[in-house]
Amino acid sequence: MTALSLRTYIAVWIALMVLVAITCGSSFLPLGRFNVVVNFAVALAKALLVILLFMRLLFGTTMTRVVALIGVFTLAILVCLSLTDFAVRGP
Repeated sequence: MTALSLRTYIAVWIALMVLVAITCGSSFLPLGRFNVVVNFAVALAKALLVILLFMRLLFGTTMTRVVALIGVFTLAILVCLSLTDFAVRGP
C-alpha cells in the first residue's frame, strides 16, 4: 500500500476547509431550495475526499472496493425503504 505524501494530506485538508467555508457561507445566501442542493453537493465532495484518500480506497485492492460498494448499496436500500415508509404513512 502506498503512503500519501505530506503535501497531499495538506492539499486535502485545505480542500476540506474550503468546502466547510462554502457550506457555512451558503447558509447566509438566500438560495431558497437550491441551498439544499448546494449543501448536499458539498457534502458529497467532502465524503469522496475522505473515502478516496484518507480511507485509501483510491489505492486499495479490488476486494476493498467491492466491500465499500456493498456498503453503499446497503445504505441505498435502507434509504429507499425509509422513504417508502415515509411516503406511505402520510401526514
